[in-house]
Amino acid sequence: MDVRDFADSQKTHYTVVPSVKRRKLDSYDTNNVPFVRLFDGEEPESMVLQRWELYHQLYYEFHSQVDDILHEIQRDVYGSIPRAIAKGLSQCDGKYFSLFLLGADGSTQVEAPEDDNKQLNVVVDLTPKESPNLRMILRRSMFKLHSTLDTKLHGNQDEADDEEPSDVEESDQLQGGSTTPFIEAEEELDGVLYDLSMIERLSKKFQKRLNIIFNFKDVDSFYFQVLEDFVWLLQSTLENEQVKICFVFNINTNISNFEKNLKQNCVRLLKKNFTKLDLSHNKGHKYVNSVFRSFLNTVDGKLNLSPRFVKFILDKMNNKSNQNLPLLIKILDYSLMAYFFQNPYSMFIDLTNINHFDEKYIQGLVKCNTFMSFIEIMINEQAPSDDILSLLENRGKALEEFFAEFLVRENPINGHLNYVVDFLEQNLGVTDFNVIELYHHMLLGTLDEFLKAWPECNEHMAQLSFEPMEIVFQELFTLDNNNGLLTQALFPFLRSNMEDNLLNCERIFPAPTRLHTEENTLEMELNTLLDPPICRLFKLYREANAVINVYDFFTAFKETLPSKEILELLRKAIEQDQLRLQPGQRDTLLQFISGSNDSEIFDKLALVWFVQSVSECQYIGIFRTHQYKSYEAIEKIIWRGI
Repeated sequence: MDVRDFADSQKTHYTVVPSVKRRKLDSYDTNNVPFVRLFDGEEPESMVLQRWELYHQLYYEFHSQVDDILHEIQRDVYGSIPRAIAKGLSQCDGKYFSLFLLGADGSTQVEAPEDDNKQLNVVVDLTPKESPNLRMILRRSMFKLHSTLDTKLHGNQDEADDEEPSDVEESDQLQGGSTTPFIEAEEELDGVLYDLSMIERLSKKFQKRLNIIFNFKDVDSFYFQVLEDFVWLLQSTLENEQVKICFVFNINTNISNFEKNLKQNCVRLLKKNFTKLDLSHNKGHKYVNSVFRSFLNTVDGKLNLSPRFVKFILDKMNNKSNQNLPLLIKILDYSLMAYFFQNPYSMFIDLTNINHFDEKYIQGLVKCNTFMSFIEIMINEQAPSDDILSLLENRGKALEEFFAEFLVRENPINGHLNYVVDFLEQNLGVTDFNVIELYHHMLLGTLDEFLKAWPECNEHMAQLSFEPMEIVFQELFTLDNNNGLLTQALFPFLRSNMEDNLLNCERIFPAPTRLHTEENTLEMELNTLLDPPICRLFKLYREANAVINVYDFFTAFKETLPSKEILELLRKAIEQDQLRLQPGQRDTLLQFISGSNDSEIFDKLALVWFVQSVSECQYIGIFRTHQYKSYEAIEKIIWRGI
């Protein structure tokens, strides 16, 4: 079997990417914009388009900075992996070296060190899905070794695959007069199994040392017995001095958990020559701080974050210690989209849109709590009544001008945050702090308590301290997690959502009138008359005991169904031939209905719906068959709230 045939035989799926013409934002019309018209549908379509375009502009500005930060991570963090591998292989006493990558995940890229005149470095990536047993992991690793060496020596693999074998041989003869060592090795290996003999054969053909780097991706999900057997197989069979092995383990948890799954003799073998490298993105908070500050600066400091929203970010990041950076980007992306989607005043982040200010925006400004507090202060200070009324009624565009002055002011919260961060890093040399946590303490007025963790800050508390202030109209430019909307959108509660959907099927199914056509009249009548059977069964489930008698359950289910109306619809559907049955099936149904009374027909129909609903409940995990051998009872799996 040649390389191409083996590769085709190992494929588990094929990916088809359709060619879709990319649409430009400039060509969008308001019908294609997913944002809706606010102000009870009275917002002009041009303003909806303005919000949509401004959101995209800020989104791309933010992600251009995020891409730079991610590129820095690739350069600083992932770039250290080849150096660690090269150093470990050169300094290890034996033939085996282990590298533990802490905080790595499936997306971590492991690159081989640069080749030289004395050695070849080859990376062989192995995943849990490709390694169900020792035979498959061995064949897979040898095939990838063969393919990678082929790519190294012949150039681009796709180009090599497209060439005919005769063309390759002719080009080799023209260039050197004889075939390369790899071609000779490939000819010798043609027809043999992909086992460890391949390494021995390849090493004899090269005058270089061969360094094979086995990269175990997501090693926490591997079958550890297979992993142990593979390590011991390599240790006991490879005797060639020209071959060195490096085991790279991508550990998403920690080393102690990884070691617990292995036998002690295997752990001792792996740790004989080993080193570890921490790839955690949140190490020192460096990259998280950069992403968070770039988000605040994207909109020129116009947007604030509420304490509730910042607390939500901190809580979620504490629960996902190894995925902090992707999680933070995900939360910020969604919050920015949600803000522009639901807030008509978001368009005024771009000050040039103040020209579109009209009467629709005045009512919302007057109702702002911060504006009402400002008016109360004016009344308490006995300000002229004309000034107060001019703001409340926008006389002479007083409120519009006051709102425009707010838009051009510097944001004191973000400004002081940047001042404190720069002072800590540049003047005091303090870098190991979380900017998100610092921002949260600023909003709560407890910044002094946060800074007490560093004694060098005590002498500068006066200039670093910050008292929260109320800024007029700030609620219009603040990201918040109102009513847990962000929590529900990003981290939905599966059980409670499923329970609500089963109790109220209109949450997930459109109203029957929206789908009504002349062809499905009777079907829509049935949908109007009857909820999905599983919804009716679930309502009975909530009231049942932990162990349910199947016959009693069926009887109660049948009694809840409107039998008379259902039978009338069934007969009407048969008469009008709307059941879409095969001729043989239709004859069988007519024979059954003509020879049975209404009670027997309805019992059969209810039984079909009951069995279907119970099976669906088992699939979604709220039923299980009873622990005894009898099938007369089923057991509830109790959920919270049920």
